[in-house]
Amino acid sequence: PYALGGRHVMVLHAPLAVLSALALISSRQPAALRARPARASGIAMRVEPAGPKLPKGLEGRDVERDVYMHPAELPYHDGSRPAGALDLAMANFKRQGSTIFTQLGQMSGLLPRAEDKPPACLGLVLSNEAVLEAERRREQAGVRVDAHPVSRALYDVGCFFLDQFFDGRPIARFWFLETVARIPYFAYVSMLHLYESLGWWRAPELRKVHGAEEWNELHHLLIMESLGGDALWSDRFLGYHCAIVYYWLLIATYLFSPAVAYQFMELLEAHAVDTYSTFVKENRALLKMLPPPSVARSYYTGADLYSFDDFQMRPAGSRRPPCDSLLDVFVNICEDEGEHVKTMRACQDYALVGSVVTSPHVVRPDSLQGQGQGTAGGAPRDEAEDEVSKEARMRWNEWAGQIAQEMRAGR
Repeated sequence: PYALGGRHVMVLHAPLAVLSALALISSRQPAALRARPARASGIAMRVEPAGPKLPKGLEGRDVERDVYMHPAELPYHDGSRPAGALDLAMANFKRQGSTIFTQLGQMSGLLPRAEDKPPACLGLVLSNEAVLEAERRREQAGVRVDAHPVSRALYDVGCFFLDQFFDGRPIARFWFLETVARIPYFAYVSMLHLYESLGWWRAPELRKVHGAEEWNELHHLLIMESLGGDALWSDRFLGYHCAIVYYWLLIATYLFSPAVAYQFMELLEAHAVDTYSTFVKENRALLKMLPPPSVARSYYTGADLYSFDDFQMRPAGSRRPPCDSLLDVFVNICEDEGEHVKTMRACQDYALVGSVVTSPHVVRPDSLQGQGQGTAGGAPRDEAEDEVSKEARMRWNEWAGQIAQEMRAGR
């Protein structure tokens, strides 16, 4: 759906869109480069004498400090202070404009490609066929999203374009996905504010959960930026424009059916679990040798984990993942996406049968104890429908637990 929205945007921005599409295709890394391993040094990340080796270009370097990107230092990143829309737009155009010519120069061969910088120098890979096979296995096991036919068709088209545009570039693909993955929570909160302002419905706890989910996706995005996922102007152009289109599509969907809006996000989050778990399996040895970006260490092991707990479908404080390597980072991200799947499932139950979604930090009245982990509230309107929802949640919980166990065990 992201790529499909991008196609609509291309019609409106034909000259830039053509350049974007050409850049996406021509910027794919050669197979030899994609197959490179990578290396880390720094805090407790020295290379062992035996086992996989990292690229020579990274030998003797502190990967976290000298190789990973630091977003605040990049010239094409966000502005530094509030300003009027026109001022922000002009400043952004100036920042982005120089990188357009840089990418054109690299495409034409006039400028060398940045093969010594991430993500190219990391040598990480992802097989589209393996991701598709992971999705097939999940659905054959009975863990399938019963999405609306239109939603499923948009999803399939979107996955096809993702495979084509980001083939051989997993980090750029992840950056694109995380850019648009925040959008649903913006849209949901916007609609909740509208309903509350009109006096129709007030759901502060649901807004709080969606805020924590967006905060989680933001940190996934920052991690991908530190790995160079947004290094190409064409990727940024496509990602930002698709995000805008996706926002308004979800606003319209939520306006008519919140359940369908949550269901579509459940479909995408399940795909994210399939993608990240496949990525971990294909790059395990390499990821284990690389250090975590500082933003990942801060998010997963910092002192303030209140928001981290807020979107979990489990008791507050019960999940404290390690973050000692880049392998831990991607395993954590995959498990986060599994929690989002379960939250989206619970939000559909909220819309369909009235099971209120709340933060795990909420202290429930005695009358509501035992009504389900991560949710509380009103009695369901239809007991048969509630039983179906419980069975679906159980299947998702079992699947998410199995994926997490396999990744931690190295299978």
